[in-house]
Amino acid sequence: MQQRAGWIVVGTIAVIAWVLASSANLAQTPAPSGASASIGVVDLVRVFNEFEQTRALNAELERYRQRLSEEQQQREEKLAIERQTLQGFAPDSTEYRERRQALQKMVIEYQAWLTVESETLKEEHFRWIERTYAAVIRGIDEVARRKGVQVVLTREELDTSVEDATVLQQQILNRKVVYYDETLDMTDDVLAVINETFTKGGGAGTIHIGP
Repeated sequence: MQQRAGWIVVGTIAVIAWVLASSANLAQTPAPSGASASIGVVDLVRVFNEFEQTRALNAELERYRQRLSEEQQQREEKLAIERQTLQGFAPDSTEYRERRQALQKMVIEYQAWLTVESETLKEEHFRWIERTYAAVIRGIDEVARRKGVQVVLTREELDTSVEDATVLQQQILNRKVVYYDETLDMTDDVLAVINETFTKGGGAGTIHIGP
């Protein structure tokens, strides 16, 4: 059950809302008058968790954050050295004023760098969330067409490990599917399709974040 919370990159509630909003697009042929629509269900949390693109993205994000952390530490160490050096000059000396101006410039450059890198990370993250979502929807669409499914619903397992009764109750109220025949579950088929497509398209080698 711990694995189900692993895909923090996307946000489970938002993704489920998007899929529900898009599910109407998966209907390929109107059901004949008086006939019931063919329905499938997908465990969307599991799909995102076990999608190889998600795993590759998380690994690349971690590498990028590590690079930023290392550079941030180096820049902060240089600033600390400059501040320490500044203390060695008399406050009313020309050298002090010049070094202080240089230090202020370094601080401004550091803050600008930090802001730009933080925004870059957010933008790259958002862009890959969109790509991942689009890939999942294409996979669902392909499986639905193959099976002749006209409506796809998302299902969620209850996380009974939570200790807050309010949280558990909210989970229950947010569930879209409370019962389904296991033959309607398309999760494994969708995972097979999107992972095969990702691998054929270059796999983890296509994931890159930053300059």
